[in-house]
Amino acid sequence: MTLKFSYSPLAAAVLLAFLPQSLFASTIEETVVVADRINTASDALAVSVNVLDRELISALGSATLPQLLESEVGITATQTGGIGAVSGVRIRGQDGFRTKVLLDGVDISDPSSPQIGPRMEHIVSNSLDRIEVLRGTQGLLWGADAGGVIALSSRRGSSQPSVLMSAELGGYGFQSESMVLSSGASDLGEGSISISQMTLDGFNARLDDVTLNDDDGYDNESYQLTYTTPTWRNWSATLSAREVRAETDYDLCYTASFTTSNNCRDDYQNDSQSLLLEHTGEGQSSQVRWSESNSERAYATDNTVGFRTQGKNRQISALHSRNLTNDLSLTVGIDLDEQGYDDGADQRTRDNNATFVNLRRQSERLTLSAGIRSDDNDDFGRHTSWRLTALSQTPLDNVVLKIAAGTGFRAPSPYEIGYNSGPWAYAPAADQPLSEEQSAGWELGLRDTSGALVWEITYFDQDITDAIIFDLVGYSGYVQIQGKSQSTGVEASASWQLSDRLAVGGFVSQLDADDASGAPLPYRPGLTSQLSARYTDDRSNWMLTARQTADRVDEFGGDLKDYAVVDASYAYDITNNVKLSVRAENLANQKYTDIVGYRSPRRALYLGINLTL
Repeated sequence: MTLKFSYSPLAAAVLLAFLPQSLFASTIEETVVVADRINTASDALAVSVNVLDRELISALGSATLPQLLESEVGITATQTGGIGAVSGVRIRGQDGFRTKVLLDGVDISDPSSPQIGPRMEHIVSNSLDRIEVLRGTQGLLWGADAGGVIALSSRRGSSQPSVLMSAELGGYGFQSESMVLSSGASDLGEGSISISQMTLDGFNARLDDVTLNDDDGYDNESYQLTYTTPTWRNWSATLSAREVRAETDYDLCYTASFTTSNNCRDDYQNDSQSLLLEHTGEGQSSQVRWSESNSERAYATDNTVGFRTQGKNRQISALHSRNLTNDLSLTVGIDLDEQGYDDGADQRTRDNNATFVNLRRQSERLTLSAGIRSDDNDDFGRHTSWRLTALSQTPLDNVVLKIAAGTGFRAPSPYEIGYNSGPWAYAPAADQPLSEEQSAGWELGLRDTSGALVWEITYFDQDITDAIIFDLVGYSGYVQIQGKSQSTGVEASASWQLSDRLAVGGFVSQLDADDASGAPLPYRPGLTSQLSARYTDDRSNWMLTARQTADRVDEFGGDLKDYAVVDASYAYDITNNVKLSVRAENLANQKYTDIVGYRSPRRALYLGINLTL
């Protein structure tokens, strides 16, 4: 069975009228942190934000973060195989290494990777309570690049003492178990422990793997410990620790003699810790955070480890926000970062110190904000970023106009600088000191969140100057491309609460993403769309989602086939403490390719159980 969506101007107009920014408006909580680093009402923001809460994460059922994110407008994901395979998450067409990823406020990117890319494929959905995404070049306060910010919140359980357990079995030998223990709030504070385990037999990912012809499996163990002290004189402290161990089998690696092999393994480990001190008062709040994230990667070919590397992120940050008047607020802060890596042959660290200020004025009909951030980096010196936003009522009832413009940057990674100064680099890379990539962008949109029909439409335009890439012509090292790469597009999303039990929604996203020469960037769909329906009653919950990906090219400029994937899920409460679920991924058994040369998963069925004690 093959599903295909067709488009016409009339169909597009209908989709724009009835299409979710975050699937269903009822799942969006009142405030978000990702936009301004403090809790801000989502309806008062002029920037573009996606939100997935625990209820929506559970209904979607996807196993990992990239799978969840591709259900959102403005975000696409690719994988070189199944669950746990190397994933590319792109926000408005920008590579994942241009996106800052934070888990409970901790930067979990890996400085030992070439572009400090976060390993999002190893973040399992069972470990998450909430996902917030800031799209575009508006992540000024975080020091983010053109890909925006992804802020994740780990599972915490409930405010009462509880034990939450779940297990799921499914296609390709999938098996997962998770448990969340919560002490509940008490005079001694509040603590929680989250444990997740996942195994997968997988499938043969490479089309040309006809000799070994083995399944590429995956294993993941994730642990999270959190404790928050009782409040004392408006102060509280939160301690958290996280550990991830993942092992991925994959195809296409190289032996010591530079021959290829399909017997490959990627071992990944990440440990992070943080201490957060918070103070809240009337019209003001302060926080001080210390965090550390350490990553280790090892790559094996034919069961022999050929490359091993370690990376570290350390940060101290301080933030203070206060209301200056009834309609004027100020946020100021500092970030002190240290990044480094050690690959056995080279060790390198560098510091990045930043200060930022954001001023916000909110009235009944107009909200304005202006922010500026100054970063001082050991490798390239000082860089200044800025952001301006405006949100205004329009003559149309309940329809607001939103405008945002801002700049960002990506510092050359320690690995990129280290490679260019090492023995494997030569001219032109060895002779060209790397400076920061610079990004700039703006967006303009309309939205209405006042009634049963919630909708938003946004036009965006963003570019990157002096992009850093690996020289694939002369293989000399990392070089900077003169000129600008540009991404422009339109994002339209909506949700409609037809009744207390039934809601429908969807989105359409059109994207033009070109490199500095004007050629289309590979694996950036020119058109993505999604239609969803969700029904909920006292005991059951079902969801049906159809997503189309169209107008793509590969790395050689060749056209890729359009495809549509249908997912479905159903959950039933047997009792107040026992829930059974069944779901299907790729229900129509569509055969498609995310990345040239790699298979993508066919239809897979899953059966799960959830227990609450």
